[in-house]
Amino acid sequence: MLSRDNTEIARKKFFDQFKEKTGKTVLFVEFATITAYPRVFQAFELEPPPGQNELAGLLVFCEDELYFYVFPTDNILRLAIQRMAGDMDNKEQCFCLSSLSEVKISYSTRKSFRFLFPKQSRTIYISAKLNESPADFSLSLMKDAAPLISQISPRLSLSSQN
Repeated sequence: MLSRDNTEIARKKFFDQFKEKTGKTVLFVEFATITAYPRVFQAFELEPPPGQNELAGLLVFCEDELYFYVFPTDNILRLAIQRMAGDMDNKEQCFCLSSLSEVKISYSTRKSFRFLFPKQSRTIYISAKLNESPADFSLSLMKDAAPLISQISPRLSLSSQN
């Protein structure tokens, strides 16, 4: 019970801090990993760990916008190793996915033989543009993507209607 209370306190604190920084009210969050080419990360002003093409963080669902948010530290052990090696300063990172235009979303629905392709139904592929440049990437979720598509789509399509 104490653990659940601590989780709720941390969740509320994050929601409040996010609103303070962005002015947006957080409805809920989902863990996700974004996978993209280096030029896409650069355009999004996100920095994956050196030599990697993916970055773990949160999809932050606000009333009319969707953000990808990276905590300053994702893991205390990783932070210690990175600091000792001098590889990378862990920093808070945030990108508003709703700022993308010409968004097209695709994903694979749950199939039989799911045990052979466990990530297939948890991955969303997004083809979009940012400032007229291609910005294609994928989001891997912790659970099946189908229920979240109805939450993601309107927050991304809003930007292409502006």
